[in-house]
Amino acid sequence: MTINEIIEENRELQQRYAKAISTIAALKRENKKLQKQNNILYRAMEIALQISSKEKQDVQLKTILEKFREKLGAK
Repeated sequence: MTINEIIEENRELQQRYAKAISTIAALKRENKKLQKQNNILYRAMEIALQISSKEKQDVQLKTILEKFREKLGAK
């Protein structure tokens, strides 16, 4: 392998590394966002379960899901 080939391979590896780092950063941001949404949904379900009326629980949970769908669709 010549020096020029080694330099070219190194350049390609650096580009792949930079792309991988960028992908990891994007995935971390998305994961943080999903964790936040999960926490909100879990807390909303806990609150809904504290409602004594089954019908009101159903309404509360349907409202929560509707709002999440709206938020996700707004992307």
